[in-house]
This record gives sequence, structure tokens and C-alpha cells, in this order.
Amino acid sequence: MTNDTAGTGSTTDPASNGPRAVGSAPQGSPAAYEDRVLGCLLGTMAGDAYGLLSAAGDDPLLALADPSDLAVSDATQLTLYTVDGLTDALEWANDGVAADETACLWLAYLRWLMRQGEHLPPRAPAPPARWLDRQEDLLPVHDPDADTVRALLTGEMGTRARPLNPDAEGAGAVMRSAPFGLVPRIPASLVERLTLEAAALTHGSAAARATAALYSGIIRSLAIDGLSLEDAVAAERGEEQQLAEGTGRDAARAVAEGAPAHRAPADRTGAGTTAAATLEAALQAAREGAAAASPRDQFAAALAHAAGAGRPDASPAVAASLAGGILGALHGTIALPPAYLDAPGAAGVVRSMARTLLKATTGS
Repeated sequence: MTNDTAGTGSTTDPASNGPRAVGSAPQGSPAAYEDRVLGCLLGTMAGDAYGLLSAAGDDPLLALADPSDLAVSDATQLTLYTVDGLTDALEWANDGVAADETACLWLAYLRWLMRQGEHLPPRAPAPPARWLDRQEDLLPVHDPDADTVRALLTGEMGTRARPLNPDAEGAGAVMRSAPFGLVPRIPASLVERLTLEAAALTHGSAAARATAALYSGIIRSLAIDGLSLEDAVAAERGEEQQLAEGTGRDAARAVAEGAPAHRAPADRTGAGTTAAATLEAALQAAREGAAAASPRDQFAAALAHAAGAGRPDASPAVAASLAGGILGALHGTIALPPAYLDAPGAAGVVRSMARTLLKATTGS
């Protein structure tokens, strides 16, 4: 993965050497690529916070007001660590040094694991800290995705040939995969490969990995190709059928139907929930939200539909974060509550990481 731009330092504050936060696009005008990147990442955070509040029985509309003190889950945090792993690889490439993108992502996820208070096993490498690791606004997550933690605690780097957690069908991989679709000037096949390899680090189920690739492909179609939601989904469904040929009929059926062969009582991202069902819930919520008049109303309606999804095999909280990322990639920051563009806290960290990604990919 290469880009013809200068890289950023790995230890400096990205907020200090990147451009100011991208402003929202004028009402009625198409959002620029940079604005869609920011919209996707902030939308993921807003949906995550909305879903968490809803799941806790609190007023989820608080997530659409001032985000300064909002808590976020591993859906937001691991999305940011995906950004960090990608930018780490891009920075090496921009300096003329080849880097293993999947290894950079694995090291990023190991750093996230240490932020949760876990100790790495002796066989795992000790990755050096980067700027993201020092952000106090990213607090340790309550009840993080069990499949992700279990895989990372092995100290082994899962691969597509030898994936970890072969039965893990939950949403832990798909919920962190949007950033792969935000990298410009690389072919769709590379976006798919990077997503599949990163998913295999923690989730061995073919359906979970295929769903992650479907999500990042939809994000790419929205943020980079500028397609409508329906056109983006239709385009990626075609790619999905080709992908399914290599992952087996069971995976194809699971991704197409969003349903597992065996159901159990559901929790947030693990037992009883599947990545396929959760993404389907998010896409349905985004479609239902599209009936609203303005991008901001569509965003709010989509989060409400996702968080209220009643299907037992989907995680409403994760579906809300995915729907937020989809609407943000579609409309840019105009879909978001205005406070997300300048509030401190986790939103400030998200904006800084968006600037870091843009500097590594476009030099802007």
C-alpha cells in the first residue's frame, strides 16, 4: 500500500500538524472526500454513543447534543486503532520503507488491548506507544468484544490461512472496518484484502470476515466513489457474491440473509449476535432513515431505527455505530450534530485521527 505523499510522525500530536477540522459541506451540495472521511468517523462515534445510551436505558438523544462527556465503546476505539494501524503502514510507505499492513494493524490492536488493562502474553511483541495510546479521553471499555480480546491474548497473529477463533461470528471485526474503505487511490481489491486479513486477526468465521469486507466496500463506494446508498449496496452485493465463492456457501448464505444457522441469547457483540445480522440491521436502519427530509434528520432517524432493532441475532448498539458510519460517509459532516465538529473529549480524538489519515493519504 503506497501513497505519494509525505508521512507524519508516529509520536507527535496529529492535531498539531494536520489541518483544522474539515467544516461541513454547504446544504444541498455534495460532500468532499475529506468531509466524508470525517463524517464517517464521527458518525461511527455518534452512533456508538447513541447505541450505548439506548442499551443502558438512558436517553439516546443525549448523543445528538454535546458529545464532550460521552462514553464510547470498543466500536469507536477499535475503529480509531484501525486508522492508526493503517496510517502507521502508510507513514512507512511514504518514507520509502515497505511495511506489512496487517502486522501494523495487529500491533495497533495489541496497543488497544494494553489500554484495557490487559497484559500481553510473553510471545506477543511489545509495540511502541503512539499518540493515540496517550489520549485520556479514551477510557477502558466496559465489556469489550470477547472474541477480539480472546484472540489478542493468545499473542498469535491470525491469518486468513490460519485464522483465530474459527467459530467467531460476532460483530467485533465488522465494527472496526470502516477505515479500510476511506483510503483513496488504492484498488477495491486491496481494500477487500486488507479488510479480510485484519478481520482474520480476531475472527475466524468466514461469514464474519466477509461481512467486514462488505461493510468497508460500502463505505468506499459512498466516501470515495460518491455513490448513493442504494447504488453502493448494490455494487458491493455484486462483489460479495464473488467473495462468497471463496468463503463457502454457508458464509454466502449468512451474509446474504444476515442470520446464523444456530441462535442463542444475544449480547452486545458476542454470543447470539452475528456480524451479518448486525450489518443487515444497520443497512435497513439507514434505508428507513433515508425517508427523512434532511441529512441530519436522516442520521437521527437511522440511529433510532438501528438502536431499536428487535432481531435477536443483531447487536443494536453496534448496528447504530455502523449506521452512523454509513450516513456519515454518505453525507459528510452535514449529517452530524454541529457540536461534533468542535467539542473536546472523544470527538476531538476522532477529529485528530481523521486529520492524521488524510495527511497520510492525501498530504492535506
